[in-house]
Amino acid sequence: MYPLATINKLISMHGNDQAIGSDIGCSLSTTLAVSSIAQMARAANVQLIVNTFHGHAHNCMCQLQYHPLYLPGTGLKDFETCEHIFSSSNATTVLVCHASYFHYIQYLELHFSQWDADKYAELSHFLFNNYKQALRIISTNTAELDAYRMLHPNQNLDFGSWAAEELAYLKSVESEPKQDVLRVMYVEELEKLAKFEYDTARSLW
Repeated sequence: MYPLATINKLISMHGNDQAIGSDIGCSLSTTLAVSSIAQMARAANVQLIVNTFHGHAHNCMCQLQYHPLYLPGTGLKDFETCEHIFSSSNATTVLVCHASYFHYIQYLELHFSQWDADKYAELSHFLFNNYKQALRIISTNTAELDAYRMLHPNQNLDFGSWAAEELAYLKSVESEPKQDVLRVMYVEELEKLAKFEYDTARSLW
């Protein structure tokens, strides 16, 4: 399976403690857990994550476990690198849409060679701006949270535990209680009985 082969390659290339983004990181985690590389992935402490953009389309329980917004250590990363790369390649469309196969490959090669060069040249600037942005977010949000704590001194404001509590609650109500299922079944059977009695009486008219 291609995703498992990719994870295997990433572990062999980059070692332990990786966070790997995927549009279906949630379901891929289940696949990885029963795969032939499951033990290696656990030993390497690999964490699968749903990309930021796609993650908002997943249900709340999934987001609490796999969305970067709720996972410590993901920082400002959106895990949408492939989307950014594919988007940049749209610039070649006008050149390759009617080109021969040779020129199609040639233009794509030129595009991505230049893309690599541009990104490498801007790497230090990119890291510096991200660092400044992270410091600004920490400073602003810390001040706002401290102000909120002062306004609500009697509330439990352990923000870090809220996501875990919400996840635990959602898991507890993931399946309907037996008594609720039985009540619904009872009402449905009564409706079937009423319909049967009505149809029977109607057929005798």
